[in-house]
Amino acid sequence: MVRNLVRGVLNLVLAAVATWLANYLVERLFGPEEAVSEHS
Repeated sequence: MVRNLVRGVLNLVLAAVATWLANYLVERLFGPEEAVSEHS
């Protein structure tokens, strides 16, 4: 039971980190999105 709980938490953390890292790398490579900056 504890193993499944830890596995679930780790999956959530890793997914969040992977998503953040992907967004960070894309922004570093291509700069901020022009469409977003225009509408804000």
